Amino acid sequence: MTLENHLPPETQSLIDRAHTEMTQENWHDAAETLAELYEKLSTFEVNYRLVTALFMDEQYQLASSYADDFLLNYLDDEANFRMVVALAIQNQNFVYAQQLAVLWDGVDTREAVIQEIRDAEKNAEITMAATFKTIARQFYHLSDTDIIEQRDRYESGRHLPVDQFIIGAKYILVDPYATPIIRATLLEDLQKLKLDEDIQYRWLDDELYTANFSQIPLLTNSKVFEQIADLLDEKLSQDDPIALDMLAQQARFELTLIYPRVEEIVVDIENWVNATIDHYYGRQNNLELSSQKQWHDKVRNLTEDFFEK
Repeated sequence: MTLENHLPPETQSLIDRAHTEMTQENWHDAAETLAELYEKLSTFEVNYRLVTALFMDEQYQLASSYADDFLLNYLDDEANFRMVVALAIQNQNFVYAQQLAVLWDGVDTREAVIQEIRDAEKNAEITMAATFKTIARQFYHLSDTDIIEQRDRYESGRHLPVDQFIIGAKYILVDPYATPIIRATLLEDLQKLKLDEDIQYRWLDDELYTANFSQIPLLTNSKVFEQIADLLDEKLSQDDPIALDMLAQQARFELTLIYPRVEEIVVDIENWVNATIDHYYGRQNNLELSSQKQWHDKVRNLTEDFFEK
């Protein structure tokens, strides 16, 4: 394993041990050693070896969680890309597997990987027919329950075959009793699947709208999202990095709730950010325009309520 020079002896010892264990294909011990090493040296090279060892040791869920730390790196190489998709398939997380698959530019590889997902879905439908039937029924009727159960049913629904997930998601998107943040998250899921068709959805004003989200930029590519992230970083990164992390996550969820009308709602980005920071520190702020403040207060309350449950 080729890593940085001048490492502490303890770290170098872990590198040497991991190299030996991987050479001997002692995957379980290698995974444990690499996990310890990764706490000291969180580089992609260590991450890759850790994910590989966990994959070979059939610890697929743990491998996938580590791979997420460097997901963009894995998507730069075909072999690595196919490994992270294979992890999602092994975890029967078919929706996520397809969301990864459509990110690959090469048509032949992308189609081959999507076919692997379809084949895995068919096998799972045979071996887990009763389980899928229960998950689908609970997912489609997600709004019958409280917010905590809605979150659980949503997460379970992502393990359905993609076609079944899409059917349920479309139904929930117009359901007035589904939690707004669940509807917004499902909308983002369908967009990441690059579903090229008109989709009807219920927005925060409880009105129904229709849009083809494959033709609309992702939230994270919008100017408002980028500028809010930059302003939060500018105002907090030096003085309060903990607040920055919390408020960046909060802003992400708030903007998800008002998407795709982000630019229409957030017309004064500076005061949106200032109001966010002032609320966090318990300070008064009355500088937002009333129309913007109305929606900002609403999505802030929804976000805080969602995470406090």
